[in-house]
Amino acid sequence: MAENSVLTSTTGRTSLADSSIFDSKVTEISKENLLIGSTSYVEEEMPQIETRVILVQEAAKQEELIKALKDIKVGFVKMESVEEFEGLDSPEFENVFVVTDFQDSVFNDLYKADCRVIGPPVVLNCSQKGEPLPFSCRPLYCTSMMNLVLCFTGFRKKEELVRLVTLVHHMGGVIRKDFNSKVTHLVANCTQGEKFRVAVSLGTPIMKPEWIYKAWERRNEQDFYAAVDDFRNEFKVPPFQDCILSFLGFSDEEKTNMEEMTEMQGGKYLPLGDERCTHLVVEENIVKDLPFEPSKKLYVVKQEWFWGSIQMDARAGETMYLYEKANTPELKKSVSMLSLNTPNSNRKRRRLKETLAQLSRETDVSPFPPRKRPSAEHSLSIGSLLDISNTPESSINYGDTPKSCTKSSKSSTPVPSKQSARWQVAKELYQTESNYVNILATIIQLFQVPLEEEGQRGGPILAPEEIKTIFGSIPDIFDVHTKIK
Repeated sequence: MAENSVLTSTTGRTSLADSSIFDSKVTEISKENLLIGSTSYVEEEMPQIETRVILVQEAAKQEELIKALKDIKVGFVKMESVEEFEGLDSPEFENVFVVTDFQDSVFNDLYKADCRVIGPPVVLNCSQKGEPLPFSCRPLYCTSMMNLVLCFTGFRKKEELVRLVTLVHHMGGVIRKDFNSKVTHLVANCTQGEKFRVAVSLGTPIMKPEWIYKAWERRNEQDFYAAVDDFRNEFKVPPFQDCILSFLGFSDEEKTNMEEMTEMQGGKYLPLGDERCTHLVVEENIVKDLPFEPSKKLYVVKQEWFWGSIQMDARAGETMYLYEKANTPELKKSVSMLSLNTPNSNRKRRRLKETLAQLSRETDVSPFPPRKRPSAEHSLSIGSLLDISNTPESSINYGDTPKSCTKSSKSSTPVPSKQSARWQVAKELYQTESNYVNILATIIQLFQVPLEEEGQRGGPILAPEEIKTIFGSIPDIFDVHTKIK
């Protein structure tokens, strides 16, 4: 069975639905009303329907429940068996049945009869918040998963998936077939697949099936919510679930520490070379060659994959961290692609030259300034090339404007007033300084500030001493250049 298949029960009631079904019914009734006649006539023919709660069996014995109904001013009656429903049924009432056990035969009978069924926690929650009873197309026992959108992956047994989907619906959650940005939690039975990878990249919590079962066990707790961190974190899929690791190139102390971390993060470890291993973690700065030929199913990864998975609190994708031996054909190929002698780099340099030439031709002068102003020539630096797009004046050449340009000023196209070479140099220095300040600000905001934040998931990436070593002087440099600017 495909992991993303939509499962429905034999009655078809577990398929996805929402209040749009109810809205469509209201719209149809409104259209019929327009055909009947005037508004006063419609009101006479369609009396106001009142919501009435029917307390079934054990629910009728709960004094707290009866008090809650009185607080929200909803009428109620008691019912001992389904047979009594025929005498209670009336077109004047919208009946809402309160059932204490969603596994009872009475619940099944009401469910098959397409009745509106809720659990006692829903009534108590409405009384506490002073809200009306919610409308739901499905039986709603509690609101422990209200506003949660779940998606499932890795489930092969239809019965298990149907059971989980049903419980989520009973707790007010919503199920989505495909994973998207609106999904709040991914319930995974494995650590592979497209949905799992997307959830990791988006930072979506990845949960074990036990999360749903344990939440259902606490369905009668009034203030319980399944998405609370203290409860949810107990059932998150650990980074190394389904992973068996071995280590190569580490000292005994480092290896022992990493093995302990592996077990803490839900994985297992075995000696080097064991065929049952799924991952071989390599210290790439020490290991130059592998002692054996790895199998195709074994991931040989750098140690960054290990620590990155712990930091993200989820299994990182192995593709970015694959270990490659030095001087391999793949490595040589990647280096050659970065060579400055490649056709791609030649095209880029040729395109840059053509761009500079075009900018020079716009003023009908030589692309180089007069030799009598060597300072202006030197000012055409790497910084000025980087600032071409940000400096409108970069298209204006340095030096005096020739007489040929003066003659052409009689044409219909106005010529901008000439600026001195000294002004051009000052303008370029200012633009370069502005760009430098912006770069420093980006480094501080994008890298330094997030690294210094407290409460990082999985612990801090760098120690405070390392952060100080890397970024220690940047804030001071930033302040100085900001004043210069």
